[in-house]
Amino acid sequence: MNLKFVLNEYALIWNLLFQASITPEIHALKQKLWKNYRKSYHAMYQEKEVLLKDPKNYIPSDDTIYDMVKKTETYKQLFEETENFRLSLMQTWDQNKKEIIKECKEILRMDIRLYHVLVVHPKLDVIDVETIKGKKVNTITWGCAKKNDNSIETLIKIISSIVKKELKDYQSEYHEIVEAIVELAIDNELYTRIEKKSQYLKGEASLAFLKRQIYPYFLMYLGATKEECLTYMMRDKIVFDLDAYTYEKELGKVDFYTFIDFCVRNQKRIVKIAELEII
Repeated sequence: MNLKFVLNEYALIWNLLFQASITPEIHALKQKLWKNYRKSYHAMYQEKEVLLKDPKNYIPSDDTIYDMVKKTETYKQLFEETENFRLSLMQTWDQNKKEIIKECKEILRMDIRLYHVLVVHPKLDVIDVETIKGKKVNTITWGCAKKNDNSIETLIKIISSIVKKELKDYQSEYHEIVEAIVELAIDNELYTRIEKKSQYLKGEASLAFLKRQIYPYFLMYLGATKEECLTYMMRDKIVFDLDAYTYEKELGKVDFYTFIDFCVRNQKRIVKIAELEII
């Protein structure tokens, strides 16, 4: 896995104009453009897929609106704030990428190619992982910062979104199981290894019960011995009766896809186990 953080002005302007307004000035600008350049505005909206298919080489069919937005003081300020956000993410990635790449490879046991992260303004609250047929480069659009400005946590969320995108068409009918396993692997285990402190109580509330059911098998997938499972339980403040489980030693040798398949095939057995106690 590798990430490249890119500020593409076309992507930034498109999102400023077609996502929720993040400032009164942007709202007023959108109203003015819609009123006076309705045809161009509509055509610009329709070009999203063309833009995201190859952002680096994208040339708009009509750049009138793009040029008008670039000249405004509001855009210049938002561009600068977006660039600062991009630099913050890039710096965090550069400082941690060696460890993250190593841990991702160990946890996922699957190859993920280079991804271009199209950074837009964080107040847009945009996470776009749409898959576009024929796209030349793997990309996601990101404009979502954590409230506490924790760049590491934001980076973990980006990686989690990328892994979910990679698995988008895999066992799509078991969406919740895939989401839960990705959260265990990235939002919890990877984040724990990077921060050197358990992050297992973080995540989507709707997935909490399912994650707790999968957790014992996930430890087996990580290759934890029975004795090491006790250490993990203490670390993560999650308790389960290890004797109530058949220890699946072979899970420690399979890749991420195979582990997901195991959970899907055995979901009735996994979810039927009595609810676990959280300390």
